[in-house]
Amino acid sequence: MEDYLIDIVLLLLVAKLLSLPLRSRGIHPVVGHVLAGVALGPYALGLVYPRIELESVARLGLLILLFYTGLTTEFRELRRRGWAVVAMGSLGVAATMILSYIAALLLGYGGLSGLFIAVAVSNTATETVAAALEKTRHMDLKALVVGASFLDDVVAVFVISIVSSLAERGGVDAAGLLYLASATAVFIAGVFALSRVLVEKPGLFYRRLTRDYIFFASVSILIALGLSLAARLAGLSELIGAYLAGLLIGRGREFHDPMLKTKIALVNFIEDLSVVLEILFIPLFFTYVGLLFDAPSLDPLLLAALLTTAMAGKIIACTPIAYKALGDARKSIAAGIAMTGRGALETALLKIGLDYGIIDIGAYSTIIVVTITTATLAPLLYTWVMRE
Repeated sequence: MEDYLIDIVLLLLVAKLLSLPLRSRGIHPVVGHVLAGVALGPYALGLVYPRIELESVARLGLLILLFYTGLTTEFRELRRRGWAVVAMGSLGVAATMILSYIAALLLGYGGLSGLFIAVAVSNTATETVAAALEKTRHMDLKALVVGASFLDDVVAVFVISIVSSLAERGGVDAAGLLYLASATAVFIAGVFALSRVLVEKPGLFYRRLTRDYIFFASVSILIALGLSLAARLAGLSELIGAYLAGLLIGRGREFHDPMLKTKIALVNFIEDLSVVLEILFIPLFFTYVGLLFDAPSLDPLLLAALLTTAMAGKIIACTPIAYKALGDARKSIAAGIAMTGRGALETALLKIGLDYGIIDIGAYSTIIVVTITTATLAPLLYTWVMRE
């Protein structure tokens, strides 16, 4: 027990020390957390080793992270920006997946492994985009890119759910893929329909729930765990249940509330949950991801190929759409670059792939480097392009 506590203290301390200078440069602290795990892990200093206690905390942290992602997903932003948001989000994912799958296939990663690799590098991290654009004066550019990254997250969670469910089944087959895609779509549609009813009749749920903040927070967490369990029992990934639970609770901000009680409760809950995530669960999850990193097994060819496709796919697909929406060449290039940033969801997906044996430690370690590199480059390149 003492060793376990020592590990947690070391991981949290080094994670915070490494993330502080990164945050000031617009780089998401997740990069520092992963690097802390790599530095303390068995292939560097050898001070902390993966163990079941740390993995249990990491798994719970992943569920809460997906729940928080759903809570902070703003679908009104998607509707407000219309076609440009949809096009940038979906085409950015599609182009990157296709290019990355071809690259992985040429390097010997076919089947579910190649598909998994392509999915893992295709998402844009909303948190990385938000950090990069936090101080920008160009509100039109920020709204477009953040909106597209929101849609990107929705697509990513959908794909993550299917791929992780396929992993549990042990492979890809047409019938299984059709069932999982259909079941996931039905599950999502069901929660969307329920959330719409609750928004249109807020007295049934939101107003009753938010009369007492502690009760509201407790029920929200129970709904997250309950929908995660329901997804699991339906043969889907529990991650989609956690994400949709956040979406269901988060839609409480959409109805007209003269007393603002629901909105205040939601804002307070999101802020409190964010603090718990940033202090404990996010650092522990991503340092654990770093602990599994194996430098000797790094694949240089796969690294070069995926880094190229991860950057090129987003820039090629997103820049023309941004130009049509914004009518400014520099802003359009900056938008394409901002969409290249990776972060929490894709790193979380890697852990799933390694756990289920879809990818080996070499591919895992390689994609970790791709994720860290793009999360670092995106805000730096964005700042360079938009410099006055």
